[in-house]
Amino acid sequence: MEELDLLKKHWKKNEDSFSQVSEQQIYKMIHKSSSSTVKLIFIISILEFVLWTVLSLCMKDGEVMKQFNNYHVEHIMDPFIALGYIGLGYFFFQFYTNYRKISTTDNVKKLINTILRTRKKVHQYVWFNIIYAIISSVLVLCIQFNYDARLIEMIENSEKNNSTVIVYLIYIGFSLLFIAIFIVLMWLFYRLVYGFLLKRLYKNYEELKKIDY
Repeated sequence: MEELDLLKKHWKKNEDSFSQVSEQQIYKMIHKSSSSTVKLIFIISILEFVLWTVLSLCMKDGEVMKQFNNYHVEHIMDPFIALGYIGLGYFFFQFYTNYRKISTTDNVKKLINTILRTRKKVHQYVWFNIIYAIISSVLVLCIQFNYDARLIEMIENSEKNNSTVIVYLIYIGFSLLFIAIFIVLMWLFYRLVYGFLLKRLYKNYEELKKIDY
């Protein structure tokens, strides 16, 4: 936005003779910047989806995934995975729609509303992914407690030694620690990438409010 700052300085020096022209130029710069930012949000969300898909495919033939597939819990996981895809599809559609609206609008009020709507959808998208990751992690943990033969045997042996509580605490404790670390890293990624883009959109929003139409 350096060009915009320079234009505003020039505008103030020549406010009486160039105010209308400068307003139009400032609007065009904000419009272009907002359109590029929303387009970038849409592209990054798609790339993020592709990245997670590739990682899941790479892990598909791993020992852990093979063992998990032996539990035959497709009736639980498939609907949950389908729900995740539906949610992601909804947000991809919203990001693309907002990009199209920003690209074609020529009205300050509409542009402001679209920027606010995009910021809201990005926040919802971030929280959807984080909550989905937490629920899926807990779901996998519960499945292991019910289907993992080695874990079940360990619990049965601990019952004989009256150490069941300790086994639960250790296993659940380490699992929750791993989940917490993963969620924190995930949140930092979203904070870094989408947070930066949302700041750009908010700055555009603040500049648009100053334009007196």
